[in-house]
Order: sequence, then C-alpha cells, then structure tokens
Amino acid sequence: MPKITFALSEEYYEKLKEMAKQDGVSIQDCVRNRLFNLKTIFTPAEAVKRVMKKCDSGEYMPGSLFTLPELYGDEWTIERGIAGVFGKQFFSYIQEECPNKIEFHDMADYGRHAQYIVK
Repeated sequence: MPKITFALSEEYYEKLKEMAKQDGVSIQDCVRNRLFNLKTIFTPAEAVKRVMKKCDSGEYMPGSLFTLPELYGDEWTIERGIAGVFGKQFFSYIQEECPNKIEFHDMADYGRHAQYIVK
C-alpha cells in the first residue's frame, strides 16, 4: 500500500487533531475522508449520536446492552477488518468523550463483538 507523508507546523497539526476529534475518527481517516470528500456513518461520533437518539426515544434505558452491529442494524455493511478498526476507535472515543454515558461491558458473539452498556 502506498504511503504519503507530509510535514505540518505545530499549529496546523493541532488543528488537524481537533478536526479528527470532531469527526470522531483517526487523523489518517480524517485526512482521507476530507481529501476525497468521503462520507461515512461508521464513525464513533455518529455511533454515540445513534445511542443517544435511542435513549431519547426510550428504546435504550440505563442498563441496556448493545453491540455496534446491533446499533446499526441493517445498515451494518462494513467488512470484518474495517469493522474491528471502527470498534477500537469507538472504544477509545467513549472512554475519552462520554465515559458517563456509555461504557464497555463484555465481549459477545464468541468474542467477536464488544458489548457496551448505557449508563
């Protein structure tokens, strides 16, 4: 796979980190998505929005358990390897951004999917 590297000033690096944080993705994914104008529903920020929407509608209550494939339902179309990366990003994102709303609970589906609990 080809690699591209470039240098940024400290100021632009901080801006890029903030953009990635706002998008809820890694810096690499942020650059790729913005450079090629890619839109995806598979971001940690979007997943948290979906959880909060289900909480607001009463579908999820404190103590509700879910996996990312369950959260997305029929929209869950990403391949296994990419899904694993997304899962790791979601895990890190909730620990940093909303540990009082969602937390890791256990592994489900024979260890294939992380299960989360709504607080």
